[in-house]
Amino acid sequence: MSEPTPFALSQLFTRLIGRKVTFAQTTLAAETKIKQVYGIYNVFPHETAIVVKADLPLLGSLAGVLVGLPDSAVKERLAVSPLEELLRDGICEVLNIASSVVVTEGRAVFTKMVGDPALIDGVAGKLFKKPDHRSYFNVLVDGYQGGKFTIFDQFAPVKTISF
Repeated sequence: MSEPTPFALSQLFTRLIGRKVTFAQTTLAAETKIKQVYGIYNVFPHETAIVVKADLPLLGSLAGVLVGLPDSAVKERLAVSPLEELLRDGICEVLNIASSVVVTEGRAVFTKMVGDPALIDGVAGKLFKKPDHRSYFNVLVDGYQGGKFTIFDQFAPVKTISF
């Protein structure tokens, strides 16, 4: 099974926000106290799922650049709870656009974003608890906060053709 590449992820996000974004593949790192955001995707035609787990400051940076906020304003707005609509919508848009590179086979469709892993349900919930594969990345965003980005996925079923 092939996996999303740092090059494809870097290119997509760099083109999206007009600033250099660098994804570097890494290994599992210790959990931190940084707030996480979870993007949930359905994968067609395999009827599987993908879950993206990312640091809120990283997604806030990508969304902030997208909507024209400087890094200092992004940091201030991320400290407010609940997350204000401008950044929440920007993060959803970032996760939606990421659907084109988080999957290598089939088509991923972004379905929702949650801030608590207990809210990941259905096929995505099962996948998150026991993924077949994980891809870990450290991400740098030029002039903004970076962070960690992890993709949880499962092997796509192989369809056989009978003659």
